[in-house]
Order: sequence, then C-alpha cells, then structure tokens
Amino acid sequence: MIKNSSVLVVIFFLFLIGFRIAYDFLNGIEYHYEEAQYWVWSQNPSLSYLTKGPFVASIISLSNSIFGQSYLGLKFFSLLAYVGTIIFIAYSSIALKKDKNIGTTALLITGLSPALFFLGGVASTDAYLFFFWSLALFGYIKFTLNKDVRWFYFIAIATGLGLLTKLSMALLPISILIYFLFTEYRKYFYSIHLYFSALLAILIASPIVIWNINNDWLTLSHEMGHLVSGAPSNNPEILLLTMIVTIPSVALLFKRDIRAKIFSKENSFLLIPFLIMFSFFVFKSFSGKIQLNWTIPLFLTLIPLLSYAVNNKTKSVIALSFFILSPIFLLSNKQISSLFSDNDPLHPMRGWNQTYEYLFKDQTYNLLSSSDYKLLSTAAYYLGEAKMLRLEEDENRRLTHYNLWNRGEAIKQNILHITYSDKLPKTDSMNCVLLRSSDILPRKRISLYNCTSK
Repeated sequence: MIKNSSVLVVIFFLFLIGFRIAYDFLNGIEYHYEEAQYWVWSQNPSLSYLTKGPFVASIISLSNSIFGQSYLGLKFFSLLAYVGTIIFIAYSSIALKKDKNIGTTALLITGLSPALFFLGGVASTDAYLFFFWSLALFGYIKFTLNKDVRWFYFIAIATGLGLLTKLSMALLPISILIYFLFTEYRKYFYSIHLYFSALLAILIASPIVIWNINNDWLTLSHEMGHLVSGAPSNNPEILLLTMIVTIPSVALLFKRDIRAKIFSKENSFLLIPFLIMFSFFVFKSFSGKIQLNWTIPLFLTLIPLLSYAVNNKTKSVIALSFFILSPIFLLSNKQISSLFSDNDPLHPMRGWNQTYEYLFKDQTYNLLSSSDYKLLSTAAYYLGEAKMLRLEEDENRRLTHYNLWNRGEAIKQNILHITYSDKLPKTDSMNCVLLRSSDILPRKRISLYNCTSK
C-alpha cells in the first residue's frame, strides 16, 4: 500500500463490493441451497450443528435481525468477511518483507481472485473461514518476524473462531506445529504460552465439543466420512484447478526469477506448512474426495510470497486475473450461457423464487417435507419457514442436521412434500396426491404433493 494511497484503497473496496453485489442482481442470483440451510439453522439456535460449528448460523441470525430476510440479511457479514480477508492478506504481505508496496500487489491478487470474488458474496462457511485463516496467517507471519509469543494468542483467537466456522481451520495451526517440531522453533514447545494459547482456541471452540459430547460425536464421524470413503473420487486434479481460480498469477511461476524468490530458505516457514497441507489434500483426494472450495485457504497461504515475487509485474497480475474472471462473468449470464447449453451453470443459485412462486401459490400447510435437504432448505427460505420442516428418511443419503430434529411427528394431515419430478414420494410412509409440477426451468423440474402420513 503506497503512501497516501488510502483514498485509492477505499475506492478499490467500494468498487469491488459494489461490483460483487451488482454481479448477483444483474445475473438474477438469489441464494444457494447451502445459504438457505444456514438460514434455517440461524432460526434454530444450537451450540453446534452436525456438519459445522455455530458461527455462520449466529452471524446470519444477527444480520437477519438487522436487515430482515433479504439480500443483506443473508449476505452482509459475508461481504465484510470478504473485505477483511483481502485486507489481512495484504497486511500479511507487507509484514513478510516490510514493504508497503507489496501490499498493493497483494490487494490486486486477492481482490481479483475469481474464487474469492465468487464465494465472498455467498453466505456460507467459506467466506468466514477465509477471513479467520487470513487473520491466523497474519499473526503467524508477525510472530516469525519478532518472535513475540503474544502472537500465539492472536493466532489462537483466529483459530478458535475459525473452528466455530469450519473444522478445516485446524489444518493451518497443525501444519505450523509440525514445522516447529523439526526446526529451531521446537524450543517453543517448552513455552507455556503455546499451551495457554492452544487452551484458548479450544475454549473458544468448546460449543462444538459440548454439542458432540451430547450427540455421540456425530461431527467426528461425519468428517471421517469425508476423509476416508468406501468409493473414493480420486480427484487430485481439483488442487490444480483451485490454485488457478484462486490465484491466476500463479502462472508466473514459470519464470525462473520468480520461482527463485519464492522457493528460498528464508521462506521455508511458510512453504513447509503449505506443503504439509498440500500433501494432506493429495492423500484426501485418493482416500475420499476434495471439492474446489475446500482447498482455497491452502492457496491463500501462498499469496504473501507470490505478492513479493511478482511485485514489479502488476500488469501481468491484472491480465491473468481477468483472463480467468472474464469467462466466469460471461457464463454467469443466463442469456449467454444458454447459447452453449440448456444446463444453467448457476442453477443452484437462481430460479428458486420463480419455481416456488408457481408451486406454492395459494397453498397452506401444517408441515413442509422433502427427502432432499437442498429442496427442503430452499423451499423453507422462500416461505420464511424455519420450524415446521421434516426431512424424510433415506438410507442412501448421509446424515444431515435435519435428521436430528424432532419435528412434526404428530402431524398427519396437510403435509406439503416437494421432490424432483422424476422421484416419487415414498409411498410406504405417506399417501400423496400430486398438486402441481414445475417445468419452468430445466434444472428445476420439481413436483409438489399434498400428503397424509400413514
């Protein structure tokens, strides 16, 4: 961040957030089914939830209380977390080499990251995980520079809050501790501050522990299902794709002088933890599966090093970012994407309101039911219904938090059941009469039934 550039930085963020919001409205993006699920959670407070900690539900509950059930009521704090991630990655880059000019490059790399731009406007665990990860990374870099153990507590707070968001937050401190174990930093294992800070992180994340103690450690068994699968996906190529869409300027690593700047001994305190996490995801890709959004934090760790290495190549950074961003912008537009395919690439995020407006018109109900948690969540959000919901049993589906609710068992009449049109309701538990089906959108062929429990 160049001296006297504060106004330009503010303008950069205002433009970025304005453009991110405009992106949603111009492309008719409504809400992702995960956002709808977290909204349902936010209206049903709990110490924790089956797959995630309570942070996202709590923060959506707060924004919902301020802005109501609206765009900002869902996404306000995720947009702030997006900005916060960019700021702390930039400060981490400045701290790394004590050069404010590197901060400008970091702002561009992070602010123009296609992955962060897209997910920064989604009220999911990812936006908040990125923020707490960037906080912990900043604290770690500051510690390595001045060896002040008080930064352990800063990292602990970021880690604890990150764990309340998503358990994968633990990867960063664990990889750092493994690095400590085999280097001169092992002496800090004799520091009481390391253990006090670890205790602080655990205390902050204790709601997850307490909930799991009372629920047979269901979160642990769920996460183990992701780590080791009976039918692994074998998809390590996702790592390469994620790296490209997170930091397109990584293509500059083909230049020898840039590689020399990054892969130097003085940067081992960042590179080795990165490689530890990278190795973990490679293993995970063969034993279970990985998804694109899971590995984005891993590559955020590289941005300070890359910002230093490409500090004099701003034009290349911008060009590479727009090379990836441009097709994303184009294909996000439904009119343009329909020229290539009838399958809307953003179908999980739009078309819900139009479909449900048709399906639910003039319908009353005692209970909303589905065998698909995505449909149940999106319909619940559309109707503003967070209580009278029931996810029907399905032995082929992994456990969800809806399965832990004891809702509507006594209700026998006037149950509205939604399902994809090619999947009939389970006749062994309900008698159902078709009300109507929606064929408005190719990826939203959904049927609504009125059912009576047997």
